[in-house]
Parts: sequence; C-alpha cells; structure tokens
Amino acid sequence: MNNKIFTRNELLFLITISLALGIRQMAMTIVMPFISTYSRTLSYSNATLAGVALGIFGLTQAIFQIPFGIWSDKIGNKRVILIGLLQVIIGLVIAFFAKSIYMLIFARALQGSGAILASGYSWLICSVDNKKRPRALSILGMIVGFFAASAFALGPLINNYISVRQMFLVCALLISLVWFIILFFLKDTHDESSCAIPENQIKIGEGIKVLLKNKKFLALNLAGFLNNYIMVSVFYIVPIYLEKITGTSGMWKIFMPAVIIAIIFMKKSIIYVEKGSSSNLIMLAFILSAIGICFYFKNQSFYFILIGSILFMTGYILLATVIPSAANDIAENSYRGAANGIINSFQYIGSFVGSVITGLLWSNYKNIALFLIIAVCIMGLFTVKKTNRGSFKKINLG
Repeated sequence: MNNKIFTRNELLFLITISLALGIRQMAMTIVMPFISTYSRTLSYSNATLAGVALGIFGLTQAIFQIPFGIWSDKIGNKRVILIGLLQVIIGLVIAFFAKSIYMLIFARALQGSGAILASGYSWLICSVDNKKRPRALSILGMIVGFFAASAFALGPLINNYISVRQMFLVCALLISLVWFIILFFLKDTHDESSCAIPENQIKIGEGIKVLLKNKKFLALNLAGFLNNYIMVSVFYIVPIYLEKITGTSGMWKIFMPAVIIAIIFMKKSIIYVEKGSSSNLIMLAFILSAIGICFYFKNQSFYFILIGSILFMTGYILLATVIPSAANDIAENSYRGAANGIINSFQYIGSFVGSVITGLLWSNYKNIALFLIIAVCIMGLFTVKKTNRGSFKKINLG
C-alpha cells in the first residue's frame, strides 16, 4: 500500500481530530496578541504580571501534560480530552469575568491545566498505519499550527467588533463546539487499535525512565523548549511594536502573510521529514528564527517587522511540526501518551520561561531581551545533531 494514501476512515479521523485540536488551539491563542496590552486595563497590573498572565498558561500546560498523557495510556484518549476541554471552557469563562490581573492569571492557569495536546497526538498515532504516521503527524501539525498562527491575524479583525473580554466568551463557545464534535463524532481506539496494550503489560514508569535517558529524545525536547521560548517572547514584543505602527486592528497585515508563507513552506518540507532529514530542518528553522529576530531591532518599520515575522513564523511552524514527528519515532505504543506528555511539557515550560523573562526585561532592557532570543535560537542549532529518522530506534522494554 502506498503510505501516502490514507484509507477513508483514517482520513476522516485525521481531518476531524486535526480540526478539533486546531480550533481549540486557535481559541487559546486568539487573545495572545492582546494579553500584554489588555493586562494594563486590569487592576494591580504591571509589566511583570502581564508576562506571567501570558506565560502561566504554558506553565500549567507543562505541569499537566505528563499526568494527562499517562492517564490517556490507562483510560483512553477520548475521555481525557473531554475532561481537559471542560477545564479550558471553565477557565475561559472565568477570564471573561476577571477584573484584576490576578484573576486573569488564575483563569489562564486553569485553561492551561486542560493539557490535552499529548493525548491528541497519541490518539492520531494509534489510528493510522505505522508507515503513514510521519505524514499524518505533519498534516496534524500543519493544521494545528495554521489555526494557532491564523488566530494572531483573526484576533485583531475580531477585536474591531468585540472587546478582548468578550473574546474570552467567544473562545469558550468555540471550545464547547470542539467538545461536542469529539463526543459524538470520534471513536476512542484505546481498546481496539494497534496501540492497545493489556493493563498488566503497560510499563509507563519504566518507559519514562528510559525516555529520559535517551539523548536524542532529550535533544528534541530541548529544541521544543527553545522554540516555544522564542514564540511566546515574539508574541509579547511584536504586538507592542504594532500598536504604534498599525494599531491593534491592523496586526493582521503582519500575521496573515507570515502564516500563509509559513504554511506553504511547511507543506513543501513534509517530504524531507519523511526522508529522515529532521535534523537539517530543525537547524534551518532555528536559523530562520534568528534572522527574523534581527529585523525586530528596526521596530519602527512596518516592512522590517513583516519580514522578521515571516521568517520567525516559518521557523516556528516548521519546528512545531517536525519535533513531535521525530520524537514519536522513539517511543513505544504502551507509553506513547506519556512520551507526548513529556514532549509538550518541555515546550510549554519554554512558553512560561520565555514570557516571564521577556516581561521582566522589557521595561528597561528591550535590546537585551531581543539579543537573548537570538542567543536562544543559536542554542537551538546545537540541540539536535543526529536525529535523522534512520538513526531512530524504538525503545523496547522487552
């Protein structure tokens, strides 16, 4: 069978889970360009607390990814995802009613605690043939990345008609739609797929220990950490720049072209992922991000920020797609949820660290904050040396 062609059931599941996770990701990120500025309107706010409000979502995502991943290995992905989405919905409703920066921080923390991305990746992996997984993961990553990135373009347009506060409520409604899609249209594969493992054969704890000793797996996770550090730092800084250039309503003029070009580039790169050139793509992505950040030093120029954002977004989406695909080549099915939990935990810790450090530096040391992001990009070049698919070996617990 041609591994580029999905069966009807595989394709239907792939599209449905990708759209569900993509809509969820869009709802979670559509307000990100406004957090650093919206926080100023809340009581007790300052630059540091604004950074915390932006990044606390990533911290709680990091904390709960591994427990949710382990839980999905035991009881199934569908149940875990439905529970996690309910937490997100409640957090968004609380954000709608928030009057102080501390209430917003709590609401964002609750939203992050619904850490379902690892379960979503594991569910997809268990629902397609082994040979088709790289392409399936790439498609999932592209769709989720597209929704997440397009949110930065759609948010400013939507904000022309409703307030940031009202956007939280709209996001809650979108997540509720996702909840019902998963409840009624997706069937859990936990008990019948190739990923189903008898309870007494699941060695999750041992699997985690072996994963954390695997240098390639750790290198990929470090790359994910650095990528999210860069991402959240950029989305702290760029909206502040654009307030003076395009205004909030004009941010789409920067983010929409960046998203479209990044998606096109990622689509062309899938073939290299399948051929095992993950390490080269990861290095290229960090180089693109580093060059993009350099353009932000000319922060009063629309075109410099546009070019910088195109390069950054291309690097970010490329990494967000390649890293999960490469890391999943290492893990065994019996602890795949836990493995994806670790992957996503590293990424969201990067989001939290990036937002807090950038928030702390921004008031008095703007250029230092930018130089630090470039340094993080350079660090990314040395995280993964030999991650070609051919060098991957699954960890067999025997």
